[in-house]
Amino acid sequence: MSNEKEKHTKSNLEASDTRFHMTLFGSLVNYNEKRPPLLYYVENGNAIAGYDQLACDYKMAADLLIDTSKKSGLGNWFAPTLLVVRQTLELALKALLEATVDRGNSSNKKIMFSHDLWGIWAECRRWLEDNGYSFLKDVRLETAEWVIENFHAVDPTGDLFRFAHSKHEAFKRKKTYDRAGVNDAVFVDYFNAAWDFLNHWHGVLVMEWMEREALRDGISYTKPFDPDDFPRED
Repeated sequence: MSNEKEKHTKSNLEASDTRFHMTLFGSLVNYNEKRPPLLYYVENGNAIAGYDQLACDYKMAADLLIDTSKKSGLGNWFAPTLLVVRQTLELALKALLEATVDRGNSSNKKIMFSHDLWGIWAECRRWLEDNGYSFLKDVRLETAEWVIENFHAVDPTGDLFRFAHSKHEAFKRKKTYDRAGVNDAVFVDYFNAAWDFLNHWHGVLVMEWMEREALRDGISYTKPFDPDDFPRED
């Protein structure tokens, strides 16, 4: 019995637990073929991944969930779908904020590690406007801001669809996911417009960074897309 208890002590469940962590050239300690780990973490020495990569992964998952939920006709998909959609938007916003930092924005880092969608966007918006980017001419801006504001109002810290109960209140009671609803008539179009808007302006900043690095290294650089190629008012 004492050995069983020892297996589950706090020291064995730390973030560096050697049963589930390894280096690229190492191996899991005490690897058990009869009970292999479901999940493991490898330090491979690569550069840290950006928010943009994970945002793209979540967008793929969101699209698949939306399509599957429509085909199934079941309401059970609602909360998981909205959770992934909100996470996609949060990651896309953080990718854009991260790109502004790479371009010289000395943003308060606390906002990067928050779930404050509107706060993150407000900082991105301020920097883009201060630096003369033409995002205000992008017709998707209005929809993107509406979606960000909408999610921020209903689920300000991202816990409504993650847990059964939110820590936030409405109508003098805790918010619960089953009281939320989605407007199917605009849901996909709004989500895609917000994604396309954030993805475009993130791409513009990354492209500028890549061009600057290429110039520094004396390498020719061809822009993969036209930064002014976005929908505008007629």
